[in-house]
Amino acid sequence: MAHAHTHADVAYLQAKRNAYQFVTTQHWADAARGLSELSGDRRFAANDWLSLAIANVHAGALSAATDAARRTLTHDPVNLRALQVLTISLLEQHRWPEAAEVFEQQRDNAEAQASFDFLVNQGTTMWHLRRHHEALDAFLRAMAINVCDASLHLRLGLVLKDMKDYCSAAESFLTTVALQPSRLSARLMAIHMRQYACDWRGFDASCADAIEAMQQLDPSSGEAGEGATFALLGIPHPPELFKFVAQQAAVFHTGHITPLPPQKRARDAAGRIRIGYLSCDFHHHATSQLFVEALERRNTRDFEVTLYSYGTDDHTAMQHRVRAACEHLVDMRAMDTRTMAQRIHADGIDVLVELKGHTQDSRLPVLAYRAAPVQVSFLGFPATTGMRCIDYFIGDAITTPLSHAAHYTECIAQMPHCYQPNDSQRARPAPSDRLQWGLPEHALVLGCFNQSFKLTPETFGAWMHILQAVPNAVLWLLHDNPQATANLRREATRHGIDPERLIFAPKASVSDHLARLPLADLMLDNWPCNAHTTASDALWMGVPLATVIGETFASRVAASLLTSVGLDPLVFADAPAYEAGVIGLLQQPERLQAMRDHLAQGRSTFPLFDGGRFAHDLESLYRRMVERSRAGLSPQALAAVG
Repeated sequence: MAHAHTHADVAYLQAKRNAYQFVTTQHWADAARGLSELSGDRRFAANDWLSLAIANVHAGALSAATDAARRTLTHDPVNLRALQVLTISLLEQHRWPEAAEVFEQQRDNAEAQASFDFLVNQGTTMWHLRRHHEALDAFLRAMAINVCDASLHLRLGLVLKDMKDYCSAAESFLTTVALQPSRLSARLMAIHMRQYACDWRGFDASCADAIEAMQQLDPSSGEAGEGATFALLGIPHPPELFKFVAQQAAVFHTGHITPLPPQKRARDAAGRIRIGYLSCDFHHHATSQLFVEALERRNTRDFEVTLYSYGTDDHTAMQHRVRAACEHLVDMRAMDTRTMAQRIHADGIDVLVELKGHTQDSRLPVLAYRAAPVQVSFLGFPATTGMRCIDYFIGDAITTPLSHAAHYTECIAQMPHCYQPNDSQRARPAPSDRLQWGLPEHALVLGCFNQSFKLTPETFGAWMHILQAVPNAVLWLLHDNPQATANLRREATRHGIDPERLIFAPKASVSDHLARLPLADLMLDNWPCNAHTTASDALWMGVPLATVIGETFASRVAASLLTSVGLDPLVFADAPAYEAGVIGLLQQPERLQAMRDHLAQGRSTFPLFDGGRFAHDLESLYRRMVERSRAGLSPQALAAVG
């Protein structure tokens, strides 16, 4: 027996040496495999569990890393390195509530509370859980340890942004730039925050400087990747620059991902095309509000739909409608991006449609794994993603004319009418009363309910010129935040307009908001980032909208919407034409009323509000994509048909 025991010991020690040799040489998958095979032995100690956890993190086996780190902590509950591995693996899997429990359990661990990395991860977790005050506290304590960390100031800025303290957020982003001048995304975010606050001091110069700096970047650096794309939407810029910055973001988010191997897919027994939609917005959100009827009225004989959801359950009627409209829902909230991609890949999805783009909480890296043979960007982000792994970008002849192909890394795929779906089943409440909203009974009311970051000095200046020319008009805006409201009143005064002619509407429920829209005589659009959902809301409620069409997708959306309802005369080429056109229209009340009558009478026949037609057109587009893919042909631009 003793001899056998000795042989077992020798074999164990040799296997352990071999496994640790892989650790030393950073062959992480081999190290994880070797250590895992030994983990059932009673001699496998706390440090071995920690080594296994670290190897699994590096090998991308995050769930296994989590389990191994927890085993380490059963032996040594305050082991800081094990805590770091555990929390990092949980963060990578987006298992935020579990990570929060770990941080809460370690409140009395002095070593952890003195660790910069531990506090940064804690703040990041609380930010993702929308526990902003706790995130702020963790980041400030981390700052007391290392005030010179540029990334920390950037994270702090993101928390302050979500807390709507936009001026402080701008200062945090500018501090990031001061500490790390190459962090151009932070410079853009500072401009973006000041736009939220409508603080336009030095706006033109700041934009010009940021654009010039971005144009000089190394294309492969990824330095403009963090948040720069969304911030750039609201800043006047050349379209080719957006593509360049989006490509930087693609490098930043997906540069180290190796695609999954191509997999021969078994066709659906009924011959159906499998469509997968990836988003966190399958609940009471603008994306679902727009898209729900198109899902409900789709062709279930030829298409099978799976929702890949990593968003919250809000148990609203909208959530139930969206989910009831599709065959399958896969809850991906606790999955890391690789596991998400593997699941989509295994499901044999033919077309994976990404609905978020470069917006907060996006999981764009999933597509870098090439989870489906055809990958599409649609609806959630009004610009190119910059990702070569995404084959198509769905637009229409106005938002994405084929002549703009050079501005996209994806191939343009055009819908025959407007790219934007709408829900004809939604409420159309009776108009509310002007007095209820503090509006003068007999004034001309010009409305704009877009978020404040979409406003620019040029747009606002045009509005002020209109108010100067039409003395009985008032401007009805959304009270987005107190900083913006105060600054807009100050700007009105600077333009010689009584700030009392600016009336601010509070946030309201969807039904109350729709009911108040008809109180406006005309909606005024902004540029370079147009009204999108807010524009179709106005048209649905019978209110015309005036817009300026630009060269980017985001600046062409309102033009597409107006064209699809037969109001293209309200699409203007530039700010002077817009001002003159709006002033002329307000001086011809019968013409304005005719436009309102046109919207009221045609609502049931416009393509914009026909969910069944939209579903058919979208599926026709998907079918064309799949036919090319199955024929072994590369993606190409798909012009509108019909």
